[in-house]
Amino acid sequence: MRFPAANGRELARVALVLALLTMAVTYPLAREAARALPGDLGDPLFGAFLLGWDASRILHGFAGLWTAPFFFPLRDTLALSEHLLGVAVFTAPLIWLTGNPVLAYNAAFLGSYVLAGLGMYLLTTRLWGRHDAAWLAALAFAFAPHRVMHVPHLQVLMSGWMPLSLWGLHGYFASGSRRALAVFAACFALLGLSNGYFLYFFAVPVAVVVCGHLLGRAMFRWRPVGGATWGRDIVHLAAAALGILVVLAPAVFAYVRVRQVYGFHRSLGEMAAYSARWSDYLRIPGGLWLWSGTLRIGDGERMLFPGLTIVMLAGLAAVSTRRSMWPGGAARPVLWSWHVGLYAAILGLVAWLSAGPAAAGPYALLLRIMPGFNGLRVPARFIVVVSLALAVLGSAGAAWLLGRLRPRVATVVAILLGGAIVLEGYGGPIWMVPFRSDQRVRADVNEWLRGRPPGGVLELPIGGPTLEPFTLVYQYNTLLHRHPIVNGYSGYGYGLQDFLGGPAAPLFEPDAMADLLLGLRGIGVRYLLVHRSAFSDRPDYGWPDPNRLVDVIDAAAGEARQGRRFGDVFAWTLGEPPSQLPIDETSLKPLAPSAFTATASARPDRLRYAFDGNIDTKWLSAAPQAGGEWIRLSFARDVDVRRLVVLTSRNGVGDYPRGLTVESETADGSRMTLSSGPFLPRLIKGLAGTRAGAPAVLDLPSNLTRVLWLRQTGRTRWQWSIHELEIYERRKAG
Repeated sequence: MRFPAANGRELARVALVLALLTMAVTYPLAREAARALPGDLGDPLFGAFLLGWDASRILHGFAGLWTAPFFFPLRDTLALSEHLLGVAVFTAPLIWLTGNPVLAYNAAFLGSYVLAGLGMYLLTTRLWGRHDAAWLAALAFAFAPHRVMHVPHLQVLMSGWMPLSLWGLHGYFASGSRRALAVFAACFALLGLSNGYFLYFFAVPVAVVVCGHLLGRAMFRWRPVGGATWGRDIVHLAAAALGILVVLAPAVFAYVRVRQVYGFHRSLGEMAAYSARWSDYLRIPGGLWLWSGTLRIGDGERMLFPGLTIVMLAGLAAVSTRRSMWPGGAARPVLWSWHVGLYAAILGLVAWLSAGPAAAGPYALLLRIMPGFNGLRVPARFIVVVSLALAVLGSAGAAWLLGRLRPRVATVVAILLGGAIVLEGYGGPIWMVPFRSDQRVRADVNEWLRGRPPGGVLELPIGGPTLEPFTLVYQYNTLLHRHPIVNGYSGYGYGLQDFLGGPAAPLFEPDAMADLLLGLRGIGVRYLLVHRSAFSDRPDYGWPDPNRLVDVIDAAAGEARQGRRFGDVFAWTLGEPPSQLPIDETSLKPLAPSAFTATASARPDRLRYAFDGNIDTKWLSAAPQAGGEWIRLSFARDVDVRRLVVLTSRNGVGDYPRGLTVESETADGSRMTLSSGPFLPRLIKGLAGTRAGAPAVLDLPSNLTRVLWLRQTGRTRWQWSIHELEIYERRKAG
């Protein structure tokens, strides 16, 4: 069986029909493509930002790609989420031409339907040889009900590379064509660059198909094509795998760096919450037109109903494997049955995997042996591969059924089945949310920033752990003013943003404003913006009064200067970062808790938790900070205490001391102040770093200490707590 050349006219007709159907099913997206986004201004706006950022970096030879302009001053921030490079390589020219990432996003959104349908058409035409059955598979995969659920998730919609990759893989096994194998590898790589989940999920059907073909040759002694042997196939497949890895390597290394630095992984509890239950395959997304009122709406991403029509056709595929169903049939049903068996195995395996770690079986095994697999939060997204297998099997069933009918009858039946498939996946007109980045005030702010020297930007109000709509607006505008911002959104949080947007933020304490600005300067923030109207939009959040906040910032003499106003936006330029002399880290020697005795003004019984190595336990004052709290550390010998490091968990970051004085007491009882002043700038620097626990570092001058005093000197309604306290002495020379 030879690998047939694609018929250009046929594929053009298929693509045209799919495009027209897509515009009808997603109406009014095509009409609003330049000025609105589908679903909401959450993930879609984030996707538009990613495509815009990727396009700018592609234009500059990928320079600085991984340090995207959010969560300043962190590095490799792009690897905190999907990067969409597999989409951006196609949308970048459109962005360069129009300067409109929103239009590019919507073009990719519409194109994902065409790509899915075209890929499935090619795959099932190759497997079953009937164009009408291939059309049904194309419609089933392109307009599957789960796509309604994933309207905000462009990366999930970009599944069309799956059938295209399998088309190339089957073509290689059918003909031995290296060109077909290259198609497989290229499409697999583009899939992995479009969606990190699919890099893992799609490996399952690929492994089944490869093993199935190699096993089938051994069992049935199929005649090798072009003198093919197991050895040759393995060498060629290994070369294809190596090519895929080479293409993916830069992204893989970036994600590995981020995982190593932050220790990111998903908990079993998170995975279980996003795993499929068998009943979820009878749950539908809200608004699914044909089945609303009949089937129940599911929760989260567990709305996995695949459609009744394609399931029934897939059931006919099992009937088609019986030799008695092929009058006078000989060899054809053998290969046919083998392919049906392969995709039935894929269907069963991926449906099992969609149940996640809660179901005993392969998912738990993959968590143990597959690097990075524990970073995937939503096993239920295996529904995309379930849909792939069902479309292939449904096409087999349709090909068998339509082949038994007279041509005209078969045409009518195919049209009716196709209509039913599309209607089952129709979710009604897509909700479009307008978005424009050229409003006059924002444009003036962007122009002002664009002309300023390099430096980070903090925009207020700032969201905490919960995504606020304005956060992604800030993030999108970095494409226009070209400064990185402290604010941002990704699949993971950022300690500094969560702190500044939380209830213990210094924004609620006017006396802390000068210390806050000093801390921001210390991490390289040069510009501060207050969007007054954004505060009034959500008064229920308890955010500070914006007018009072503007006055407090203006009053922070010496820390904020050159105030500007653009409509309801107030802007300040902060001073240069304060200079700091570097410390020789090799001169530091950690002191074990056994080297001192600790006591405190309150709850001395809990002081052991400050030195137990567990960030989740802590010492606490158990009362609001009043200015008289202290901790006393007594050493058995004279110690030159060089550094203190205070570590805090995310849940206790608001309990920082509002003022901290460190005193050294010598053996003769004399005292010397080693450090005194605000603790907040050090905390901000720790929160802006990469080490867990947001280490606040206090470097001390040379001393000869027998007793070290830590005195809390501020006042606030928050208690004082220390989760971990690390003490370092100066290492003696020699």
